[in-house]
Amino acid sequence: MKKTLSYLIRGSLIVMAGLLIFHTDSHAEYVSGEVIVKFRQNTGADQIEALHSLTGATEKKVFKKAGVHLLKIPDDLTVEDAVQVYIQDPDVEYAEPNYIISIDTIPDDSDFDNLWGLHNTGQTGGREDSDIDIPEAWDITTGSRDIVIAVVDTGVAYNHPDLSANIWTNPGETDCSDGIDNDGNGYIDDCRGWDFLGNDPDPMDFHGHGTHVSGIIAATGNNSDGIAGVMWKAQIMPLRFLGINGTGTTADAVSAILYAGRNGAHIINLSWGGKNYSQALKDAIDASGAVVVCAAGNYGTNNDVSPHYPASYASTNIISVATTDASDDLVFFSNYGKASVDIAAPGVSILSSVPQFNYSAPVVVYGKETFDHAVGDLPLSGWESGGSGSGWAVTDATGVDSTNSLQDSPGGNYENDTATWAGYMTPISSVKDNLYTLYFDWKGELEDRFDYLTINVSSDGIHWYRTASRTGTRNVFTSDSTLSFTDTAETLDRFYFGFGIVSDESVNGDGVYLDNISLVRQEIYVNSFSYANYSGTSMSAPYVSGVAGLILSRYPSVNSCQVRNMIVNSADLISSLADRVLAGGRLNAFNALMADPGSDICIPDSSTGSNNNAV
Repeated sequence: MKKTLSYLIRGSLIVMAGLLIFHTDSHAEYVSGEVIVKFRQNTGADQIEALHSLTGATEKKVFKKAGVHLLKIPDDLTVEDAVQVYIQDPDVEYAEPNYIISIDTIPDDSDFDNLWGLHNTGQTGGREDSDIDIPEAWDITTGSRDIVIAVVDTGVAYNHPDLSANIWTNPGETDCSDGIDNDGNGYIDDCRGWDFLGNDPDPMDFHGHGTHVSGIIAATGNNSDGIAGVMWKAQIMPLRFLGINGTGTTADAVSAILYAGRNGAHIINLSWGGKNYSQALKDAIDASGAVVVCAAGNYGTNNDVSPHYPASYASTNIISVATTDASDDLVFFSNYGKASVDIAAPGVSILSSVPQFNYSAPVVVYGKETFDHAVGDLPLSGWESGGSGSGWAVTDATGVDSTNSLQDSPGGNYENDTATWAGYMTPISSVKDNLYTLYFDWKGELEDRFDYLTINVSSDGIHWYRTASRTGTRNVFTSDSTLSFTDTAETLDRFYFGFGIVSDESVNGDGVYLDNISLVRQEIYVNSFSYANYSGTSMSAPYVSGVAGLILSRYPSVNSCQVRNMIVNSADLISSLADRVLAGGRLNAFNALMADPGSDICIPDSSTGSNNNAV
């Protein structure tokens, strides 16, 4: 029989005469340039050599007892094609790639034993197997670089050694520093995501939350170091909209979610939320074809009664996630909801990747103001006052070491129903990615938990808003500080700062005395990388995002509704969760991968205002 490469057929091949069946698996891992062949008994050396000559293969090793040959094939012949050629020959019993094998799919990452949420052996004192069964799931797939997961959060420390290999790279940006929007998506040089706070292409994490979330999803597995994510391989798309103190705006969240949708994210992780309903935020989620995984919230309340958004939106692509501990109990801080929370996942003392920070020397933005150069009612010394109730003045010999101070109600107690402010009226220019600290000394008498010294901010010098507060009595001057203006500097190009007094209708006191006021900023740097234990529904959501990624790695054509159904319908049923989440149980990665994708239709139950979709 003449053998030529014209016999070669790609994909699946059935040779009925020899009952040989071969099917290529595009997701299989095997050694490039090598195939394993077993010849039938009584096949002569001349016949074997003739077949090798046809393919150009050379024998690398012969396992004589098994009759198996390990072959090296030429560079211009793929493993799949070589296998096809050999199995068409009647003298060949079988041919296959030289597959890579891992030991029970338990990775060699040094801290894997600490990841109880993935594999619980009771190592933290919890109950064995109160986990998501990830080793069993990894026997099916460990992920795929084809899957893009947007982490809309505080950014990602993309140089972390356990994450750097799994960071998304924008294929449309041909040059990351040419100042040109190469792909025309409206963002210049966005090679690895976007910072919607600073409006720049550097989504570095100066908080730690987003990096921690990313590590749970896709820290590089089996790399002999650190931890392993639910997915060993994926592409994390870093999108920063939450700042140094973990706060951000709805507008920036909407922008980030829309960016994720336009740039190919299959999954969007939202480990944040609040009680305010935003139609714009819901519309952004609804406009995405991605699976959107949301933290249920950390208030310990029922989302069916008091919704937590975005987790409680009636959107078919949302999966809302509560938190269990190492004994499979719903944690006290976790929100829940039989109709509005879909499933639970581990979220207590979860070890994951974090950045470590360093800070520049402090730069004085304002002060140090001692008020020692003048005495009298405001406006004075660049300060003005307003509001209703008591007035503000700089008073003599009332400050630290009997110097002057700024006092809210000179000559007496503050009044009932006071709402006054005293502000420095030169605007402060914001510098992004800086930690702002306001230092001040104060003493005073305030009705505890009813009357307050407020620390205020304004965007225009007219309308003032509280960023922090103090209450109670301090008989001597005490040094104090607040970081509350860090959030302000990240959201406003410039701002005014000051203080205020807010009182109720009874029990008034002497009020407050303020001295030695200064505002400084420090630039933040990521100078090293580490790991830390965090707790919260923020940590539970990325477990679900990772499992959604594993499902899409195995079934690339399923839609967000099918992914959601596969996850919710395959939960491990837990009695304590029966009336707390829709699934009645905790996430199980293996079950989810084995579930039938089923129908691609999901219908939201809009009557509850929740995401109680048909499953």
